[in-house]
Amino acid sequence: MAENSEKIKQKLALLPAKPGVYLMKNSQDKVIYVGKAKVLKNRVRSYFTTGNLDRKTSKLVKNITDLDYIITSSEQSALVLENNLIKKYKPRYNIYLRDDKQYPFIKVTTNEDFPRIIKTRRLVKDGSRYFGPYTDGRALNRTLRTMEWIFALRTCKREIVAGGKLYKRACMNYQMGLCPAPCIGKISKKEYRQVVNNAIRFLKGKNQEVIEDLKQQMQELAASYQYEKAAEVRDKISNIQKLNRSSSLFFSDLKDRDVIGLYKEENKAAVAILKILGGKLLNKQIYPLDNIKDSGLPEIMEAFLTQYYAEKLDNLPYQIIVQVEPHNFADLNEILRKKLHVPQRGENRLILKIARENAFNYVEEQKLKHLRKSNRTIFPVKELKDKLQLSKLPRKMICVDISTIQGSDTVSSVVYFQNGKPKKKNYRHFIMKTVQGQDDFASMIETLQRYFNKLEEADRPDLIVIDGGKGQLSSAYKVVKAQNWQVELISLAKRIEEVFVPGQKDSIILPRNSAALRLLVHIRDEAHRFAITFHRKRRKTRTLTSQLDQIKGVGEHTKFILLKEFGSIENIKKADVKELMKTKGIGEKTAKLIKENLK
Repeated sequence: MAENSEKIKQKLALLPAKPGVYLMKNSQDKVIYVGKAKVLKNRVRSYFTTGNLDRKTSKLVKNITDLDYIITSSEQSALVLENNLIKKYKPRYNIYLRDDKQYPFIKVTTNEDFPRIIKTRRLVKDGSRYFGPYTDGRALNRTLRTMEWIFALRTCKREIVAGGKLYKRACMNYQMGLCPAPCIGKISKKEYRQVVNNAIRFLKGKNQEVIEDLKQQMQELAASYQYEKAAEVRDKISNIQKLNRSSSLFFSDLKDRDVIGLYKEENKAAVAILKILGGKLLNKQIYPLDNIKDSGLPEIMEAFLTQYYAEKLDNLPYQIIVQVEPHNFADLNEILRKKLHVPQRGENRLILKIARENAFNYVEEQKLKHLRKSNRTIFPVKELKDKLQLSKLPRKMICVDISTIQGSDTVSSVVYFQNGKPKKKNYRHFIMKTVQGQDDFASMIETLQRYFNKLEEADRPDLIVIDGGKGQLSSAYKVVKAQNWQVELISLAKRIEEVFVPGQKDSIILPRNSAALRLLVHIRDEAHRFAITFHRKRRKTRTLTSQLDQIKGVGEHTKFILLKEFGSIENIKKADVKELMKTKGIGEKTAKLIKENLK
């Protein structure tokens, strides 16, 4: 066991009481975990002295054969170093963001005399200003196109130095009004910088400040009789005001906030950040997370916050609104300058719901994308979710059917579809035990209770489809609600193939050519077929048994042996006396008796 390693014991005794980063290693000297600590001595020792560890940490500790550490000047420095080391080593037991280099930024080259606005995927410490990342490339391109017309800054690679040599001609952008042409001296460095400053304020969401500055310019131009230029500025003001009206105002104090929603399902998780700039929602960022299978939401939230803000500690928003309180909340909040806020009610909870829905949709889309590669039947499942407004993709569906013929032998069937296709090994049938006579509602309740009592967690359905109308749906809904099963429920009535949903008075009519309706009809018909087949088999067995019961001298054991040997009553009838006598326990007298009675 790693806990008893002499090497680890010696290092634990020498750990300093200072902030830093620690690295856990396995027997191959590979880094399997990176963590930060306010006090290295206390944090690292806790892994080996605390008996109550969660599942993931227990696995980690069992694999530690060596450890190392790096002392830092502060806990903030430890946070930055931890983030860099996680990116470098991608340790097995760390939750980590996928490489954010894939996401583009808007770069304003403020280190140049006449800065440019360009799109880049590389963050370089060259004195430029970066905005983003933009996980939605289309949103970034829309922003850049808008800025071209409002601020008209150069995008070319020409080297232009204030007071330096000018070019002979401007490029096409000048003719189109997309550049003020500093390359031929059409604008001074001071005037150009004023436009750059407004562009930066625009990217920071401070649109009202930009509008006030442009209004002052317009008035000065009008006062000096430059009406054409004043009209151009007026149009820019109008465009920014249109953007303001199209953006949702969430906070009247006009301060910047990050709203962070999180969703996890099985081994997939994602974080959505809504960027509130100047009180308005102006951008959305989505980050998938890896290595989260054995981690809870608080642990995932802590991992995300530490990695996302590690390089943004000098540029934090006014407030960071999070869906759940992260693990080690107090220490993390101290590092993030007490910006964290976990609302329990009110408007902040509403906007958090929007953030979580964005994270949820991303995870659903990724699952769908994965399924599309191997299974075209997922498209009707996606359509079913959209048409019926289900809360999640019904990848696992069951349908229940009750079969009663001539008022007796009530049986039920449960068929199981996964990703739009039948999964026959998960089919089940039931013989009613508590229901007397023909009572479909009671049979439905008994079937669901017995089915869920034996259900494996991995096979738990996302959607139950009931064959029938409102009555059958109501019976099923009562038992689902009483047992608090986390599953959605619908019913499909045969008359016009209408769909009923709990809590809705009117049915939903899906188009006849709808793939979603075809899927529902398919699963309903399959449940009916499975129930009828089982019912007929039971009736046939009962008929067979009753015929043998009429033969005096043939007991239960003999009947069992005969059925096992010949398989059916027809085969027994076809057999002659000698063939019957080959069956264990049947002599000539009994064989003749059977033949005589079965003629």
